Amino acid sequence: MKFYVINRNLFNDSDYAYGEEVEHKTGEFEKCEECGKPISMRKWLPPLKAKLSRPSYGDFVFGTFSTFLVSERFKLEYESSGLKGIKEFEKVDISKVNRIKSTSPQPPSYYNVIVERSSAKIDEEKSKFVRSSDVACDNCRVGGVVSSFEGLFLKEETIENDDIFCTYVFPGTFIVTQKFYDFVIDKGFTNIILVPAEEYIAPWVHK
Repeated sequence: MKFYVINRNLFNDSDYAYGEEVEHKTGEFEKCEECGKPISMRKWLPPLKAKLSRPSYGDFVFGTFSTFLVSERFKLEYESSGLKGIKEFEKVDISKVNRIKSTSPQPPSYYNVIVERSSAKIDEEKSKFVRSSDVACDNCRVGGVVSSFEGLFLKEETIENDDIFCTYVFPGTFIVTQKFYDFVIDKGFTNIILVPAEEYIAPWVHK
């Protein structure tokens, strides 16, 4: 099965705006049901307000968010697509757009997405993980910090039915199926780059 990774080009607005939370309020972490360790960033709590870096609006907005924002166009198309994996769309108030002029277009409606956390396991041997120490919990794989890997490969027997998801190991890395990839291409959604999972190298990897 073919998978892709969303390349979160967080603060590049050469084509489209990136975003930042405004008056950021946070809640609790999600915790591993087996060891109790945090497995997520703290939840972004209402009221959800964000600002954009420029008046150029993509269907996807990346930035300081733990996931990303999507346009109302994406939301509506997704909801009628039959795809699975986005648990919730949370309305976001765009309270400011930097560098906006009186002649600039106004931003579309945007939504923060909550993505399913899959039980799918990364094949760490095939992905050539290098960890700083041994894993302490086999469920969430907390333990040694991953300093490098070469592509992301999933264990086939653990794959579920979601078309977009994150794993316990990399909660901020979003993996999508071929079906999701085809949907993005067919609808022409902007400001999203999908990299074949086997070719993906995270920007923080030590080279």
